Amino acid sequence: MTTASAVRQVNARDCLLVLREAGSAVTVGELAAATGLSRPTVDAVLSDLLGSGAVAAAPAAASGTAGRPARRFAFAPGVASVAALDIGARTVRCRVTDASGRTLANSSVPSEDAPLLDVLERAVRETGHRPAALGIAAPGILDADGRISQSLAAPGLVGLDLAGELGERLGCPVAVENDIKLAALAEHHLGDGAESILFVQLGHRISVASILGGTILQGAHRLAGELGSQRGMRWTDSSTRGRLQWSTGEEARPLLERAAQGDVAALEEIEEFCAQIAPRLATVLLTLDPERVVVGGGLSRAGQTLLQPLGRALGDLLMTGHAPTVVGARLTTDGALVGALGLAFAHGSDQLVGVPDVHAPWSP
Repeated sequence: MTTASAVRQVNARDCLLVLREAGSAVTVGELAAATGLSRPTVDAVLSDLLGSGAVAAAPAAASGTAGRPARRFAFAPGVASVAALDIGARTVRCRVTDASGRTLANSSVPSEDAPLLDVLERAVRETGHRPAALGIAAPGILDADGRISQSLAAPGLVGLDLAGELGERLGCPVAVENDIKLAALAEHHLGDGAESILFVQLGHRISVASILGGTILQGAHRLAGELGSQRGMRWTDSSTRGRLQWSTGEEARPLLERAAQGDVAALEEIEEFCAQIAPRLATVLLTLDPERVVVGGGLSRAGQTLLQPLGRALGDLLMTGHAPTVVGARLTTDGALVGALGLAFAHGSDQLVGVPDVHAPWSP
C-alpha cells in the first residue's frame, strides 16, 4: 500500500525535476501544469523544498493586470556539491559539480606517492569543496559488499572498503562502481536514447560492459562483462596478460595515424585486430541483443579508421540481419568520471536536495 509519505516524496521529486530542468524561475501555475498536481499540492511541496534549500523564491513575475503578481520559484544549484573520483593506474582525478551538474572544480593527483586512501582524500580536498555525495569509478571487480576483489590497474584497491573509509573521512555518502560500467552508464544517458548498449573500451586493454533497459547489467556476482576473468582468454594473438601489443609496441597511436593516412600495412593490421576481437564481441551481441555498440577509450579517437573495420568484422559474423550500429563514444576520456558523478547524484539524492530518488542531471 502506498503511504502518504511516499506520495509526498514522489510529488517533491516531480516538482524538483521540473524546476531543475527549467533553467529559470517557474510560477506555481506553471509547475502545477507541468507535473499534473493541484496548486495546493504544489504549494505544500514548495514549502518543504524551500525549507531544505533546494528551491529558492524568485522575484515575482510582472503582471499587466490588476492583482498580485504570480509567485515564482527556481532550483537552487548551490544547495550542495557533488564529487566524483576516477582512479587510474598512475593518477586519481576528481571533479566537483553543483547540484545542477555544472562543473565547479577539477583536480589530478599522482597515485604512486602515498597510501591510496590518502591520495583519494587529497584529490577531493584539493578541489576546495566539501561534497554532499561522492561517486568513485574503480578499475576492478567489485564484490557484493562493494569491496574490490581484483584489480590489475590498481592492486592497492583490493580489499579496501572505499565507501566506508572515505565516507568517514569526508563526512558524506560514498558509492563505488566499476569504471567501465560507469563509462557505459554515461554513454547511455548522453547518447542517442538507446535503451540497451554494449560498451567496448579500447585502450591498452579491452573491457566491456552492458546497459540493458537503461540499467547496468551486473549479473548474480557482479561479473557480467568481465571476459578477462576467463582463464587463458586472449583478445588477440599478440596481447600479453591482457595488454594489447602492436607493431608499434604498446602505443597504437602512431599505427592509427598511419592507417588514417592510407598506409596499407597499417590498415591491414587494424583489419586483423578487428577480425580477432570480433568473435568474442559477436557472442556477447547474440547473447544480449543490444541496440548499439559504443566504442570508447583512447583508440576510439581514431574514429572511422577503427569503427568501420570493426563494424564490418561484426557484420560478417552475424547472420541475423540485425547487426547493431557501431558508434564512437561521446566521452573518450571522461566517461568513467561522468558516470561516477551520476552515481553520486543517485546515491546521495536525499543528502543533496532533501528528496530521495532524484536522478542525476545528465547533460552533454
